[in-house]
Order: sequence, then C-alpha cells, then structure tokens
Amino acid sequence: MQHIPTVLDHGFEYIGGDLSTDFINTKSGRLSGDGHEHVQTYADVVAFVREAGVLKPSEAKRLIAAAQERPEKATQVHRRAVALREATFRAYERLIQEKDPAPDDLAVMGAEASKAVGHACFVRSADGFSWDWADTDDLERPLWPIARAVADVLIHEENRSLLRECADDTCAWLFVDRTKNHSRRWCDMNTCGTRNKMREYRERQKRVTARAR
Repeated sequence: MQHIPTVLDHGFEYIGGDLSTDFINTKSGRLSGDGHEHVQTYADVVAFVREAGVLKPSEAKRLIAAAQERPEKATQVHRRAVALREATFRAYERLIQEKDPAPDDLAVMGAEASKAVGHACFVRSADGFSWDWADTDDLERPLWPIARAVADVLIHEENRSLLRECADDTCAWLFVDRTKNHSRRWCDMNTCGTRNKMREYRERQKRVTARAR
C-alpha cells in the first residue's frame, strides 16, 4: 500500500485575502524560478484546508486514514487540486490584466465548482444559516471549499475587481485587496514590501550622493 504522509513542512501563508488566492500562493517563486511547491501530496491539500479553518481536525484525520486505504483516489484528487490551482492562477492573471480567462481554464474551474455544489448544504449558524458540506468522508472534500471560493471570485464583480498581483518583480503572488482604500501593493509588507522599500531607499540615497558630487 502506498504511504500517504500525514505531517509535512507545509509553509502555508494565509495572506491573500481569499481562500482561492491563498491556494494559488502555495506555489512560490513562479517568476524567479527558485520557488517551492507546497502542495506535493494529498496530505498537503488536506493540511491546507484544515489550517485555513474550513476543515475540522477530526475530518482531516479521517480523510488521511481514508487516503491510506485508497491511495490511487487520493493521488487523483491531489492532481485535480493542482490543476484547479494552476487554472485559477492563469484565469486571475488574465482578469487582473482586464482580459477574459482562457476557455480551458474556465472549464476546469467550472467542473470543480459544479462538483462542489453537489455536496453543499445549509446549516444553522449564529447569524442564521451558512454553507457546509455533506459527505465529509469523501476524499474530494478538501477540493470543495477551494472550488467554491474560486466561484465566489469569478461571479462577483466586487471580488474580481479587487484581484491584485504583488508589485515585486519576482513574486507573482496574488491577493484580493480588501484594504479600505484599495491601495495594497504587496503580498506581505514584511517580505516583499520591506525588500522593495529598502531598495527604493538605497536608490534615493544614490541619487542624493550623485547630486552632491
């Protein structure tokens, strides 16, 4: 039986303002060529949605156990998750450029959203009702909240219009700009933001020094 790892160094960051952009950002270094794939196995997909708070730890544990029994199905779901992520990345990039996504990418996103809707249900919540998922032991369960998040961005103009790409030349991480004045430039102020501000500072200092000569 194929071993499905249960604990990995995931390195997930939830700074994209939306589950779909956070999932896109599980692949880093798209432009620099020295990036890292954080979703290497089915267990990683489970870990991503669990750590995002849209999958209960008990559900995650059951899914990992089920994946041990059905490794071929788990591998198939992992491949679908990666395909959904890459199609969504390309589609969002096109939307940021004010272009229509490619039909093939829309087809991938639409197929996963359609499957997710078939497992959706309403449950009572503190505010009334909220979305939840039936068939919680289905190995496809981690895909459903991701696919729904993608659909929510695509069908709502207020979400599409806030899609942004990090202004760092080597980053390519995406985010939904939910800041009050919609002026966010960086995926993370502590990394790309600080690095670029330091570079701009050094360039200003060089210009000041050059003028003083």
